[in-house]
Amino acid sequence: MKLQPETIEDRAIEQRDEDGRRKPSLKTLLGSLTHHRRRQPRREEDHHNNYTDWYGHWPLAATFTIILLCFADAFLTMVLLSKGAVELNGLMDFLIQKDIQLFAIVKMSVTGIALIVLVLHFNFRIYKYIAVRYLIYGLVPLYSLLIIHELNMLASIG
Repeated sequence: MKLQPETIEDRAIEQRDEDGRRKPSLKTLLGSLTHHRRRQPRREEDHHNNYTDWYGHWPLAATFTIILLCFADAFLTMVLLSKGAVELNGLMDFLIQKDIQLFAIVKMSVTGIALIVLVLHFNFRIYKYIAVRYLIYGLVPLYSLLIIHELNMLASIG
């Protein structure tokens, strides 16, 4: 049994609850990727150490590149281990010995959570000197060098 609203305010609240505007849709997703509320800090003195709604296309591209390189690293690690290589990271070696799926889950989770924290703090500085944005951009060539090193190891073994 549904109770009838007693006041005009109750009816307004009831109408809002029944409205379909809150349902997720493809239009909502596309709008969140293209229409951004705040791209810059509100005040000029807040130019550093601030959060915004959209950080730009380059941080997005760098983040996806790092995730893809992480997948490649995990795959190449498993291939190298099958050819007789040894994992030097103690934690990852323990996880590989315990369960390969656990290794992959932990590796991707740690990388993903670290990237989320870094992207959220994209406009921040560490110790007033190191901009987080440069850490994100710097991870791409460093991770790429790791992949190149793994490919060279694979070529020398194979």
